[in-house]
Amino acid sequence: MEIARYLTGQLAQVPGLEVITMPDGMIPSWYGLTATYRPGELGGLPIERFHQALIAEGATEFDRPGSTCPMNQLPLYQHPASLFPGHPHSHRRYQAGDFPVAEHVHAHTIRLPVWHREQDLELAEQYVRAAIKISDHHKELQ
Repeated sequence: MEIARYLTGQLAQVPGLEVITMPDGMIPSWYGLTATYRPGELGGLPIERFHQALIAEGATEFDRPGSTCPMNQLPLYQHPASLFPGHPHSHRRYQAGDFPVAEHVHAHTIRLPVWHREQDLELAEQYVRAAIKISDHHKELQ
């Protein structure tokens, strides 16, 4: 929990990233910490380039969540007959743009594990330093 507080406090100060801080008295139980990427704060730098730079800095556990995409983008909803032979072909076809808020959130999310052991604080500090470095040098990545 202390590492989660450290990460949210530090990453909230990094231009280009927005994290939700927990209100006093709330105890988070996170599997992963999500941050919303704000490209406008970094001159429009695409999230893919920001993420690549994090990886290049050794912060390899920063992740672009793929399995948590909006459900309308999953094969089950795009092509159910290929997964379920005999499925009626008259089902509603979901398209990109049908759920703009969910799609926007997914396209702007970066996830980071929340380590829990005291000895992992140094690792969390390295990840924060990598995010700060990329944010500070974003113009060089354009």
